[in-house]
Amino acid sequence: MVTSRSRRRLSPEARRSELIDAAIRLLDSGQKVTNWVQAVTAEADAAKGTFYVYFSSWEEMLAAVRDRVLRDYVGRFHQLAESTEPIDWWATLDAECAAAIEAIARPGGLHAAVFHSGSALAPAGEGRLDTIAAIAKALHRGMDEGAFRPVDPHIAATILFTVLHGAADAIAAGEQPQRWLAGVRDLTRHWLAPSPSEESQRIG
Repeated sequence: MVTSRSRRRLSPEARRSELIDAAIRLLDSGQKVTNWVQAVTAEADAAKGTFYVYFSSWEEMLAAVRDRVLRDYVGRFHQLAESTEPIDWWATLDAECAAAIEAIARPGGLHAAVFHSGSALAPAGEGRLDTIAAIAKALHRGMDEGAFRPVDPHIAATILFTVLHGAADAIAAGEQPQRWLAGVRDLTRHWLAPSPSEESQRIG
C-alpha cells in the first residue's frame, strides 16, 4: 500500500499533476462539494496545505484543469490524423460525437465547471481554435482516404463543433438524448458521406 508519506515524495510536477487528476475526477463525478480545495487534496491523498503550493486559488486550478482537458481532447484528434493505422472513420466519428455530447450535457459535470462557470478563468478563445484545428486535421485525413467527401475541413470542424454543443445543450435542457444522437448521426452522414459519383471516382 502506498502511504501518504511516500506519496509526498513525488516530484513537484507529479504532485501538481495528481492534484489536477483529482480535481478532474471530482468535477466529472458531478457530486456537490462545499469546499473544493479540501475535497481535491483529500482525493489526491495530499496534505490540505499542498494545494496552495501549486495553485494560488481554485480559479487557477480550474484553468489548469481546462488546459489538461483541452490538451487531451486535441491530442486524440492529432493522433487520429497522424496515426499510420487504418481507421474506421464513421465508427470513430460517431463515437467522438456521442462522447462529446454526453460530456457537455452532463449536469454539473466537468465541461460545465471549467468552461461555463463564473470563475475568473483566462480567455478560452485560443484553446477553442486549437480544438477546431485538431478536428479539422483529423477530418482532412478522412477526406484524403475517401471516407468523407472533400469539403473545407476547417468549416466542417467548426460546424460540427457547434452542432455538438447545440445537441448537448438541448439534452441538458431535458430533451431525449437518443433523438439528438440519431439526428447528429443523420446530419453527418448526409453532409460528409461521399456521393456515389465521388465514391466511384475514388475507386476508379
